[in-house]
Amino acid sequence: MKQRNYLAWLAFSTTAFGLIGSVSAAEWQLAQGMGSVQFSAVQQGTKFTGRFETFSAQINIDPAAVESGSIVGTVDTSTVNTRDHDRDAALTDMDWFDSANTPEASFKSTSITAGDDGGYVAEGTLTLKGTEKPATMNFNFAASGSTAKFNGTMTINRFDFNVGQGWNDTSWVGQDVEVQIALELVQ
Repeated sequence: MKQRNYLAWLAFSTTAFGLIGSVSAAEWQLAQGMGSVQFSAVQQGTKFTGRFETFSAQINIDPAAVESGSIVGTVDTSTVNTRDHDRDAALTDMDWFDSANTPEASFKSTSITAGDDGGYVAEGTLTLKGTEKPATMNFNFAASGSTAKFNGTMTINRFDFNVGQGWNDTSWVGQDVEVQIALELVQ
């Protein structure tokens, strides 16, 4: 009788630990220094690019079932870098990112579906400058063993988030901002 209970406990433990292992197998960490969150916009008819120096990502994706995963990404808006000191200082100001009062911008997925091009579409909520709005990120995810690559794009209408208050003339500052996310992940 004791041996049967021991075998039942052993079977339960093995199954439980196997399930715990499979759940954690979907959690990916950002490889140290191996990623970027960049953006491009238009100022006075000329395209410029920038990046956020400080960001984090929480990617929980099983390569065999991407649709059941989740994505959370956060940037520190005070670390914006467009390689133009005056522009960077203006972007952290109250009219733009208001970094002193709302230092973080974040995206949190609510669903992931297969896209038409072999990639995926993450629907979620973008929080920027204290405003939350629905947002869509198109992305690709490719895993090989304990490493993965994540590449995503998102278009943001800056007016939806009161970014660039007072700069409503789109011939001076464009309305849409393209965001590109490139991450190398490890388990």
